[in-house]
Amino acid sequence: METKKIIILGAMAVLGTVVFLGVRKLGTPPPPPLQQTVAPQIEVEKVEYVRVLAIDADLNTGQRITEDIVTTINWPAEALTPNLININDMPDAKTDFINALARQPLTQGETLTRSKVIMAGDSGIMAALLSPGMRAVTTRISVDTAAGGFIQPGDRVDIIMRENFAIRRDNSQAGQQRSAERTNLYVAQTLFENVKVLAIDQTFTTGAETGAAIPGSTATFELSQGDAELLQEAEGYGDIYLTLRGVNGSGYRGRSAARVERDEADPAPSTLTIYRNGQATPVALQQKN
Repeated sequence: METKKIIILGAMAVLGTVVFLGVRKLGTPPPPPLQQTVAPQIEVEKVEYVRVLAIDADLNTGQRITEDIVTTINWPAEALTPNLININDMPDAKTDFINALARQPLTQGETLTRSKVIMAGDSGIMAALLSPGMRAVTTRISVDTAAGGFIQPGDRVDIIMRENFAIRRDNSQAGQQRSAERTNLYVAQTLFENVKVLAIDQTFTTGAETGAAIPGSTATFELSQGDAELLQEAEGYGDIYLTLRGVNGSGYRGRSAARVERDEADPAPSTLTIYRNGQATPVALQQKN
């Protein structure tokens, strides 16, 4: 009898467990269906390239292009412009560019175009470097008058004229009893501002061989025709000095034209002697309009 009770209780326990698990399973939401992942299809579009002319070395302005540094590089056909040299259309282009001069600094791997070089037989390098309407004018300089020789091609300078005026001395007996007076008066004025230096002597480019300074005897500037005439005229009046401008400017934007027009130029200054404590001091007088 006891055995039957145990069996019945065990069966009821098993049945209760099965019923409990079934009810719990019914209350649990079904798992989401598995989504099948589809691998994306990658479409590769073939780009058409053409060979264009390029440079295989760094060049400074005025350097000559030699046969060993002319090369070709791949260029997308859809990005091809008329300025680029397509080797397929111009198979002899390499020969045409040999002995040409760089009109501007060129970087290794840069494409070559006719606007970047001066072809053999074209205008000289200096004529090609001039901006439209400008002239190249040369004046004598020295280390003392050109910032110690640290002015190089491509720099910007101000051009100053220094004039020397003789002071009339008092030769009277009263004048001879006074202390010695100055016999010369120096007056400086800025003729031009922010002028581009094209060359020092015959050096028109900067490179490793030129060093930090070029102690030249002449400087060539880029000026307009009228300013070039004024500079040549100023050389007959006095000494020419150059002051070097900073790469980032000097706090204001300077002009590249003459500050003083020839028809409005100030006359030569007259002098007035002022005596202070028995000492004579000459003072320059200039009339201002």
